[in-house]
Amino acid sequence: MASTPPAPEPIPVTVKEWVTKATATHKFSLQKHIIKFLLYAYGALLASAVLVYILQGFALWGFKLGETDLKFVGSATIGGIGGLLTLTFREVFRKS
Repeated sequence: MASTPPAPEPIPVTVKEWVTKATATHKFSLQKHIIKFLLYAYGALLASAVLVYILQGFALWGFKLGETDLKFVGSATIGGIGGLLTLTFREVFRKS
């Protein structure tokens, strides 16, 4: 069975419609890239915090941090980066 090619998109009537569509497509693409980067970065930061706690818990290679330092690692990772991620999500998806 031969597949039919997809129907071409209708050509916008005015230049303004074309510019509006192109701008919306570009903005959506940028938002997608920003969010993807932030989610990967947040995942990497959480993984590194977990690695610190694993190294601390099993005392691998003589790794030893004080309790205050461990609390700082956890709060900085979860609170700080999570807060920045929330602010960025809100800014990226704010309606103009």
